[in-house]
Amino acid sequence: MLYPTLSQPLVFLVIALTGLMSGALFDLFGFLALASGNDKHSKIFFDFLATIFSFVLLFLVNLQVNYGQFRLFVLLAFFLGFVLQRFLSKILWTKCVKKWYNSFKEIRLARKKLKKEK
Repeated sequence: MLYPTLSQPLVFLVIALTGLMSGALFDLFGFLALASGNDKHSKIFFDFLATIFSFVLLFLVNLQVNYGQFRLFVLLAFFLGFVLQRFLSKILWTKCVKKWYNSFKEIRLARKKLKKEK
């Protein structure tokens, strides 16, 4: 049996983790776009950078792990990891941000109430 055939589960796992990292890159660049004013041009610029970095990351990891052989399962593993990260990120960030927002709002309302009572 050929060596690349034996390591396909490991290649699948590493490429899927690369997809997870690429999704995290999109989150990071999304935060940078938000911090830079969140206008149309900054969103486009940072999305472009995230796309370029994701493809470079996929290329380098595929070259290192899979000897540069570009197959369909590489794309499937990458997109599986990417979609999983984006899905989990939406759930995680949405729940956390709602909790934080509600707790900050409650604290703010409590402070206003205390100031009115004084």
